Amino acid sequence: MSNNSLLVFTIIMLPLCFLALSWFAGTDAPYVATKMDLINKVLKLAGVKKGKKFYELGSGDGRVVYAAAKLGAESMGIEQSWLRVLYSRYQSIKQNLPNAKFKHGNIFNLNYSDANTIYIYLLPKGIAKLEKKLPQELKKGSVIITQTYHFQSLKEFKKEGNFNFYQI
Repeated sequence: MSNNSLLVFTIIMLPLCFLALSWFAGTDAPYVATKMDLINKVLKLAGVKKGKKFYELGSGDGRVVYAAAKLGAESMGIEQSWLRVLYSRYQSIKQNLPNAKFKHGNIFNLNYSDANTIYIYLLPKGIAKLEKKLPQELKKGSVIITQTYHFQSLKEFKKEGNFNFYQI
């Protein structure tokens, strides 16, 4: 390989490597896609429907946000990876889901007082950070769904597979 070819290869590969790292970036949860076999049932059990506001904290590729939007809810995914936010926005347009929105940001710095339902699939460290924050700012009757890792001090009112439901 000539020096020029090596330089061109490097110029192409470096941005691709950064994009790949951005896709899998995550401090409180690495990107692990939610298995969709139970999601519609779980969202319906939580009361996700038209006229409700749904948030997914750490929305990854947006699949849970799309499912909530298809049930009619105003759905918002919050994600720290710009690449996943852009991908999710593109997919919401492609799927004609104007009620599925995506925002780049730190899930711990935002306010969710308008939420009816919040869905969380984070590692225990992230769950612990939200365990005090969410009950303080959510309105009475709001539902929080956790997957795999759950709150330690809050009492769930429902379980479905590896999903726990908490009502404020």
